[in-house]
Amino acid sequence: MIYFDNAATTFKKPLCVKLGVLKALCNYSANPGRSGHRHSLKAARQIFKTRLTIKNLFNCESESNVIFTQNCTDALNLAILGSARDGGHVITSCFEHNSVLRPLNYLKSIGKITLSIVQPSNGFNITLDDIKNAYQDNTYLVCLTHISNVTGNRNDIEGVGRFCKEHNLVFLVDAAQSCGHVDIDMQKSNINLLAFAGHKGLFAPSSIGGLCINKTNINPIRFGGTGTNSVQLTQPDSLPERLEAGTLSTPLIMGLLYGTKFVIRNFDRHKKKVAYLTKYLIDNLTKINATIYTQQNSKYGVVCFNLKNVDSIEASGVLDEKYNIAVRGGLHCAPLCHKFLGTIITGAIRISLNHYNSKRQINKLIKALTDISQGL
Repeated sequence: MIYFDNAATTFKKPLCVKLGVLKALCNYSANPGRSGHRHSLKAARQIFKTRLTIKNLFNCESESNVIFTQNCTDALNLAILGSARDGGHVITSCFEHNSVLRPLNYLKSIGKITLSIVQPSNGFNITLDDIKNAYQDNTYLVCLTHISNVTGNRNDIEGVGRFCKEHNLVFLVDAAQSCGHVDIDMQKSNINLLAFAGHKGLFAPSSIGGLCINKTNINPIRFGGTGTNSVQLTQPDSLPERLEAGTLSTPLIMGLLYGTKFVIRNFDRHKKKVAYLTKYLIDNLTKINATIYTQQNSKYGVVCFNLKNVDSIEASGVLDEKYNIAVRGGLHCAPLCHKFLGTIITGAIRISLNHYNSKRQINKLIKALTDISQGL
């Protein structure tokens, strides 16, 4: 099988991740933070080690500010619902995933917030001017994806971050598609809240993600046991316990630890290869006259396009059944992006690469797409 759906989740996991999960199941299955015996403490140390590794990767304020969640959607819900302000105004973009749009729409529907959804004035990515034009006196939150999960285009996180700092706004960045592929520095980019997925660019198992918190306060949206201050009927005030109710998954978190270490060790080499393959793919799609929605100079491994007069889901089905090539067709859980692109009816084909992919695989894809477009 040729796997080109890494933006949904990475299929091939490094051996170190598999062994890390197995190691956790064999040696660290005690409940971290719930008991004082040595096995519980051993598990807790692995959890702490993972927090520290993530903190260093993103230059988060503190390892205690790394909150583990079920996935990136869970992290985004925590950030959006946990920071909501009565009568406040939020700015987001048409490129956002439903994990951002749906909680924001919920807050809007109950009258808690007003919402502005900006479109890119340059046709490709959100710039500082786009955000400035939507700013209001009661704006408190700007929520922006780093790299679009549909187009692979990168938004101006650095410029928007400076603007948010100047105007005392909370800046939430959805890094589901950028973590592991792009250098992210929360301090330099003035990011207050960074939501990340473990199972994509960090090669962790599914159902582990996180929210990194920098110089802002978040209220809990889930309540329960934390292993600390158990006599109280309220959540603890200190992080991370305040936002982590219930037992953490040590095997998944250790998978994240080993996946993150794998990415850090190989970051420059993998980044260079993905950039090269992205350009190679775009250049070859241009030769077969595909309609490409990704910027020509993109280098982040996500490329979105359509074939003339071919439905995207139909094309992806043929690629799977006839050519054993896995891609993503449809709307990619980002309906407003497809409305902007004009693909809300047909959807679009998304190819998402990582370092395991090759030119040879891309050549096979191009040949298959050529056959499909010619009705063969």
